[in-house]
This record gives sequence, structure tokens and C-alpha cells, in this order.
Amino acid sequence: MARALLERGVRGFVFVLAGEHRSYRKYARAIAKEAQAKGVQAFICFTGHCRDLPAALATADTVVVPAIEPPVLGRVVAQAQAMGRPVVTSDIGILPEHVAAPPEMPEDVRTGWVAKPGDAGDFAHALSEAFALDDTAYRTMAERARHFAEYMFAPESAVVATHAVYSALLAREF
Repeated sequence: MARALLERGVRGFVFVLAGEHRSYRKYARAIAKEAQAKGVQAFICFTGHCRDLPAALATADTVVVPAIEPPVLGRVVAQAQAMGRPVVTSDIGILPEHVAAPPEMPEDVRTGWVAKPGDAGDFAHALSEAFALDDTAYRTMAERARHFAEYMFAPESAVVATHAVYSALLAREF
């Protein structure tokens, strides 16, 4: 992804990989080796376990979730938006449902981008669009992301949605 961004002329970025590297040491080493082979190691920083995820998300301009396997919950996408951060995530599992993005949603409600899993070029394209936002467009999208997360993932919203499903089921004639 870093190489694809560089090839597009994008500069001034760093990927910060936060997570439980002890559990995935072999995977982290493989990423580091691949970054070195592609000459992009200067654009990648490994932080290991992150005790304060809200603070980590708050320091990001854009949060990237390049999943290649469907996650069970996809919490980090919701958490990033709750912190007012646009997201670029994979079109896999539940992840695209956690982002307001075309073609499912109109452009003027966009909170992030959805890219093909494992497609560095598609992620680079989405990140190029994210990085190209001017300050006003970025702040507007960040605020939309925060509101979207509040609406979609707040406990009160879950209660209302669950109640609506049960009410609809109970109203059905069998």
C-alpha cells in the first residue's frame, strides 16, 4: 500500500501499525520484511500493544483497516469514526456496513472508503482521495463520521433498533 501511494506521488504519510504484536509476531515480522524488500520501511512504524486506543485513533488523520479475512465485529472501524476519523476499510464481512460510502450511500454522507481486500492499488486510490481532502472537507467528513458512529453504534440506538425488529416480528401474522 505504501509503495502504491508513493507511485501515485503521495508523500507525507506514515502507517502506524498498532496491535498485539506478541500474539502475531510472525505476521509482524513478515510485514516488516516485505516493507524492507519494497523500500518503504521508513513509512511504517510498529507500536505493539496499544493501551489507549482512543488516544491512538485521535492521533491518526485517517484510519486504515485492511482486513483480508472477515472480522467478527469490526469494532475498530466504529471506534475510529466515533473519534471523528474517516476510515478506509476492506469490502469484506461486516466492515463495509460500518462505513457510509458510495455506492450504497450518497457521496454527501460519506464517512470513509471501502476497498477490495488485499488490493493495494484500490487502498492507495482511497487513501489518495482521503489525503486530498482540503481542511474544510476533512473536518466535515470527520464530523459526519462521529455522528454516524453515535447513531449506528450507541447503546441507545441498538436498543431502538432491536425493539423495532421485535415489534415487527410480533406484529406479523403467522
